[in-house]
Amino acid sequence: MTPPGRRPPAPVRRPAAPRRPRPEQREQPQPVQLPETGPAAPQSAAHPASSSPAVSTSPVGSSTQPGVTRQSRSDTDEPGRPPQREGRAERPRAAGATEGEAARSGSSSDGAGAGSGRRLLWRVIAVAVVVVLLLGAAAWALLASSLTALRDVRVSGADRTGAAAVQSAAADQMGLPLLRVDTGAVSERLRKLPWVASVSVTRGFPHRLDVAVTEKVPVAAVPAADGAPGVMLLDGDGTSITTADAAPEGVPLVQVDPGAAGAGAVRAASAVALALPTALREQVSAITASGPEDVRLALRDGKQVVWGGAGEDDLKARVAQLLLPREGVRTVDVSAPRAPATAP
Repeated sequence: MTPPGRRPPAPVRRPAAPRRPRPEQREQPQPVQLPETGPAAPQSAAHPASSSPAVSTSPVGSSTQPGVTRQSRSDTDEPGRPPQREGRAERPRAAGATEGEAARSGSSSDGAGAGSGRRLLWRVIAVAVVVVLLLGAAAWALLASSLTALRDVRVSGADRTGAAAVQSAAADQMGLPLLRVDTGAVSERLRKLPWVASVSVTRGFPHRLDVAVTEKVPVAAVPAADGAPGVMLLDGDGTSITTADAAPEGVPLVQVDPGAAGAGAVRAASAVALALPTALREQVSAITASGPEDVRLALRDGKQVVWGGAGEDDLKARVAQLLLPREGVRTVDVSAPRAPATAP
C-alpha cells in the first residue's frame, strides 16, 4: 500500500516492439557524412549551408546515431495487410451477419407491405360503406319521401274522353312517390273508358304524370237498339263506342228499319259506312238501305250515290269521287264500278 500523503507511482509504459520489415523491404545503410573538423570551407552564395547536419537512413532495429533520422515506412507497403481507414483496419463482415441483416431487411419490407395492404383494405371498406349509404339515401328519397310525390297529371289527346275523367283514373295515386305510382293500374282504368283506344302513361320527374290518350274514331251512327232514343256510334272495326243523342258532324247516320229491310240490310249499310274513305265519309249525311244489295249514300249537298251491295268499296269510292264534281251531276250509280252511270 502507498503511505498516506504520497502519490502512487506512475505506471511504467513499455515501448512497443518495433516491427521488423521483410527482407525484401530492408534498405541498405547509407554512409553518414560528418562535418569536417578543419577550417570551414567557404559557402557558395547560390547554395547556403544548412544549419542541420546531414541525414541518412538506417535499417529498422539498428542503433541511431546522432544527427541521423530513421525514415518511416508506410503500412500499406506490406502486401497482404488489410487497408486501414482512419487508423483502424477494416474487418470483413461475417456471412452470418450479412444473412441476418438481409433477413431483418426482408422482414421489415414484409411488414411494410402488410401494413400498406391493411390500409388499402380499410380504404376499400370505407368507400363501400359510403356507397351503400348514398344508395340507401337515394332509395329513401325516391321511394319513401315526398321529394318526388305525384302532384300533377298532364293529359293529352282526350278530346271526347275529357281530362277530368283521366285525372279521376289516377286520383288514388296522388301523393305517392313517382317510382311507386302504379302506371299499369292507371292504364287499365283508362282503357275501360268508352272513347279510349289506347293510352300511354309515363312518369315526368319530379312531380308529374304524363297521360297520352288515343281515342276511337266513329265512322257510323246506327239507331240505338230496342228502339231506344239516340244513336249508337261505331268505330272502324264495327265495335260500339258509345251512345249519343245524334250523329256527330262528319259521321254518317245509318237510317235502316230492321223490321222492313231486314237484318241483312242493316249489316250491309254498316259495312259500307265503315269502308268509306275519310274524304267521302265526311260528305255523307246518311246511309239508307232497302235490302243487302241496295245501299244508298245521301250527301250533305243534296247529291246521291247508289252504292249497291257491300264489296269493291275502294274502287266504288274512287269512281264516285271522280264523277261527283262534274257539272249537272246529281246522282252517281257505282253499283257496277266498271260501268258507272250518272243522272241529273
